[in-house]
Amino acid sequence: MQLKANSAIPRLIRPFLNLISLVFKSISFIHIKIKALRQKEFPLLFIISVDSLSFGGTGKTPMVMAIGRALEKKGARFAIISRGYRSRFEKRGTCVQAGHSCQDVGDEPLLLKTIFPARDVFIGRDRLRSVAAAAAANNRILILDDGLQSSHIKKDFSIMLVNPGHPYFYLRHFKFMRRRADHVLTYMPAGQAPGPVPAGTYGFVIEKFVDAAGREVAIGAAPIVAFSALGDNDRFENDMRRYRLAAFRAYPDHHAFTPADLSSLESLRTAKGADWLACSEKDFCKIKSFLPGAIPLLVARNEIRLPHDAIKQIINHAAEKGFI
Repeated sequence: MQLKANSAIPRLIRPFLNLISLVFKSISFIHIKIKALRQKEFPLLFIISVDSLSFGGTGKTPMVMAIGRALEKKGARFAIISRGYRSRFEKRGTCVQAGHSCQDVGDEPLLLKTIFPARDVFIGRDRLRSVAAAAAANNRILILDDGLQSSHIKKDFSIMLVNPGHPYFYLRHFKFMRRRADHVLTYMPAGQAPGPVPAGTYGFVIEKFVDAAGREVAIGAAPIVAFSALGDNDRFENDMRRYRLAAFRAYPDHHAFTPADLSSLESLRTAKGADWLACSEKDFCKIKSFLPGAIPLLVARNEIRLPHDAIKQIINHAAEKGFI
């Protein structure tokens, strides 16, 4: 991992930690290269890989969602393949169903199934098994979340998201890995480039807030207390600062929220005199089943912003090969 400049870790031990980090990165790189030697091709499938050089937080899930929406507009049938990190079915794999919980299949796959209820979402540590299951279900286009780790699977199009400022940019010293992608996008924080997104970059924007029932809410200048359990909580906090943020609480990525967490957050909201609690869509998936009706919660619909040609390249390539 990459240490933050403002880290509380004493300067004297940072070189040793960075050396350990470099060893870890080298092992990761070698593992990826070894798996690539046994790469398997799927000529009857069009596999789109959404990659990153970081441990979460770059926006792979929103990118998968953007690609899925573009495919739906074209009337294309597709499936999504994810790992289901730390979930009950991660080891043996499964197809996500509406009745599954985050503990069953993971928060990101459950969110993707919520966004695309008519599409197959497969999870599992064994990506080859998931690819086979998706193909058996008559899916010809597959979106592979975090495909860089699945170098043993040949992809038809790879798009890589790079956030150089991410604290867990774990392959920072292996920038040549970007050449594995057909299209590379570098994160640009909101506010630096108003208007159209510059070529080669991406960002995020909060499109709107909705309540627990999905109804849009205009918060205006109402004070809010926001929280998140994302790979990059700092980015979400910065997005929330565009509003009247009274307080922010960060949790580890994939954190399993409990009723006690919500009670604590509600106490914080009351203490700060805020009108609302606010979270991301990913976090809402984990708490909606036990959210007390008395808690005023808003969900921030955070959309990825892309150059006009980012997804167009994928669609055109799939069409050229006869998959659309």
